[in-house]
Amino acid sequence: MGFNSSGGAINWFPGHMAAATRAIRDRLKVSDLVIEVRDSRIPLSSVNADLQPHLSKKRRVIALNKKDLANPNVMHKWTHYFDSRNQDCLPINAHSKSSVKKLLDLVEVKLKEVISREPTLLVMVVGVPNVGKSALINSIHRIESSCFPVQEKIKRATVGPLPGVTQDIAGFKIAHHPSIYVLDTPGVLVPSIPDIETGLKLALA
Repeated sequence: MGFNSSGGAINWFPGHMAAATRAIRDRLKVSDLVIEVRDSRIPLSSVNADLQPHLSKKRRVIALNKKDLANPNVMHKWTHYFDSRNQDCLPINAHSKSSVKKLLDLVEVKLKEVISREPTLLVMVVGVPNVGKSALINSIHRIESSCFPVQEKIKRATVGPLPGVTQDIAGFKIAHHPSIYVLDTPGVLVPSIPDIETGLKLALA
């Protein structure tokens, strides 16, 4: 990682992140919906700006994770911020069944128009490292009475204490009739973080 002595950009982009970015862009083309996971405490800093032009063209739900660690008053302002920009946004706690259920309900609403005509649907989960993507997917697996009932044993996503544990794009079937798959993707940062303040926010999140 390189630090600019004048307080400029921070450069850190491992090879697996470059490969993952290309793979994510390819799979976005065939995804029916994207769940973009961000840290609720830093919803603008915990975003991959390079992917935004691609994400903005898709059905998208912005999941502001770790809401239990955020200031409720500040969280309300952020929710209003995204709503005012016509961006579907929901504060969640990836470890809470009721919270994840609300997210699934919103996903179902967003997919309603395509569920009736598509035999297979693809939901992609994206986000920068350590925002809780894999934890969210594992919570979906554990929900027994969700709108997407699991009818077979599914391999869980790997969750670890270090960011970037998931280094490959893996698919998980979460429903039948229609078949719905969730793709867990590796956390990918932009090649150059714009300033030290943003870098510190991401490091301390």
